[in-house]
Amino acid sequence: MPRFRLFHLPFVNKILDLIKMSTSPNKSRNVEKHFSPITLPQSPAGISSHKNLTGLPRVARDIVADLYNNIQRWNDNHIRGANITKSIAHLKTNNIADYSKDLENLTSDLFDVVEKLSGISEAFDFLCSQMKSLVKLHKKTTTLFISMRNEQLADFVEAITSAYKGELKVKKFVLENIAHAKNKNEVMFYAVCWAHQQKVNVETNVKLEALLTETGHRRIM
Repeated sequence: MPRFRLFHLPFVNKILDLIKMSTSPNKSRNVEKHFSPITLPQSPAGISSHKNLTGLPRVARDIVADLYNNIQRWNDNHIRGANITKSIAHLKTNNIADYSKDLENLTSDLFDVVEKLSGISEAFDFLCSQMKSLVKLHKKTTTLFISMRNEQLADFVEAITSAYKGELKVKKFVLENIAHAKNKNEVMFYAVCWAHQQKVNVETNVKLEALLTETGHRRIM
């Protein structure tokens, strides 16, 4: 059970008095005695339009844009592969011993998809390396953008890269085994493994959205 801190009544009354003073223009000076404004460190992104960024902030923004674009490429190939595995599952479900020309063609198409996904995974690795190098180059104590520490930018890109590398291993596993499934349940299992993308989870998408928002690709609503 979580433990809740109990406040003494005098302390609570003091807070209530401060709230009342905050609603009165004549007592604003008294409020300032109790509350100090928070001053955020100035960053290049904070004094410039995201579209006009230069230097390292611009490089970081471009890295995130490339990351997003490659994820869209991944999604397109993932969907294509899902349709192929569905067709393979349909053939094998009708005849588990099917090794027809149609199956061979579908397997070849799936191989092409996995090759493209491998190339995209390599692009993720490159972008991850770029972001890490950028963080090392930034010697100033200020952040490149607004809320995220510079190390967080690199950590988030690395986490996303790792998620898709893990998913690529699953795709390769499906490619190597789906045509040789021994029964209907097995072939359906491989098709679901491809479609589900368990390694790319909600946390991965949240980190991507955080990067897009931080670097100005997403507007804060």
